[in-house]
Amino acid sequence: MTTAITLRRRPWSTRLTPYGLVAPGMIMLLLLFGVPAGYNVWLSLHEVTPYDALGDGPFVGLRNFAAVLADPQTPLSLGNTVLWLTLLTVALRLVFGLGIALLLNAAVLRRLRLLGVCRTLVLIPWMIPPTVAVAAWRWLLDGQSGLLNQLLLRFGLIEQGIPFLGQTSTVWWCLTAIITWRELPFVIIVLMAGLQAIPGEQYEAAALDGAGRARSLAHVTLPNLRPVLGVVGLMITIGSFNNFVYVWLTTGGGPGTFTQVLATQLYSYAFVDNDLGRGAAIGLIMSSCMVVFALIYLGLLQRRERS
Repeated sequence: MTTAITLRRRPWSTRLTPYGLVAPGMIMLLLLFGVPAGYNVWLSLHEVTPYDALGDGPFVGLRNFAAVLADPQTPLSLGNTVLWLTLLTVALRLVFGLGIALLLNAAVLRRLRLLGVCRTLVLIPWMIPPTVAVAAWRWLLDGQSGLLNQLLLRFGLIEQGIPFLGQTSTVWWCLTAIITWRELPFVIIVLMAGLQAIPGEQYEAAALDGAGRARSLAHVTLPNLRPVLGVVGLMITIGSFNNFVYVWLTTGGGPGTFTQVLATQLYSYAFVDNDLGRGAAIGLIMSSCMVVFALIYLGLLQRRERS
């Protein structure tokens, strides 16, 4: 009798076992991500300052979202975030990352035993903390005592120092250079791993068919790297769109508000103007934009893979 009952209950325990194994991880994710996200939604619907107690603040509905969208600074911040902070830096990192990864994957570096040295040199920018990297670049680009200006003055190329980070004609190009330099190693390492996973037989078959390096790159390397490029492109796009550190530490959104991006505008709302509700609202707008982009991006990648 006991054996029969055990046999009847075993299928239920077998079905519940996977859920029991996954439950601790799901609870941890809920505590780490779900609760803060829910609190952020609550903040966006209330008028709250950093000095209010938890749960205080009158309910204002969608007034915070309306205030953010009506702010004349928002279109400029959105344009800077999409064009300069995201599209340009992502494109540069993917192009330069692929080129350097191909160079580091060349057989000549293995023959000369320089592969380890070159990989270490490539990783140096990524090993430097962002705050230290920004401080070094600010010293390099300083309009008075910066190394770049000193070299230009010494060679007679300019008559007086250029405030690279203080004028609108150069500040975004400098920010783009800083971000690309600091974040490029991540793309290189990921693409190098993808290159090493490509079977050598495919290159041998392409060579037998008379394909040169350019055709091998177009018909062997890039098709095999497409999934890796898709994933790394999505990751660095999301990271760039939400980036706060580089702009704030380099220019603080200046000169004026010329380099203000959505992340720095969020900080200004929440901790300069002491309006956590508007800060939370702009944070939700940014998250919604990235969710929509990720869904469209991944859908296009899956459709291309199927075709």
